[in-house]
Amino acid sequence: MSVDRIGTHPSGMGNQLEKDIFVSRLQLLIVMAKAYLKDYQLDSYRAVALKNNAARLSEALSSWESYKAHFSKSATEFTGIHLDHILFQRIKLLLVMAVSIAEGNPIGPSRKQALRNNIDYIAESLNFNSSLKAMPVLSVA
Repeated sequence: MSVDRIGTHPSGMGNQLEKDIFVSRLQLLIVMAKAYLKDYQLDSYRAVALKNNAARLSEALSSWESYKAHFSKSATEFTGIHLDHILFQRIKLLLVMAVSIAEGNPIGPSRKQALRNNIDYIAESLNFNSSLKAMPVLSVA
């Protein structure tokens, strides 16, 4: 019995760069935070996933401390994303908020609005459609 391989042949796949993984994790964090804002259930498994994803992004940001100095002086182009010190700080704020959500800390209406504004700013900078309506897979989650 032979097994048919489906998908891209390894030689046709490009190398995933650290920045590609960072952007994918950031987009996942945005989706997770938006789902929280829409009152999707945050069970223990999702809370752990949210916290772990935020931790990995935080590690990536800390290794980019050398970039931070450049962000504050001038904007940089990164995988089609316009990075500046404001975006850098907003990503860090999103990470703190995500960990707080995962730990079950209460978030009032004004903090929810701040989270929405932060997500919208980051998503716009990433050219990422963070609308949950654009992600029908979440309706089964």
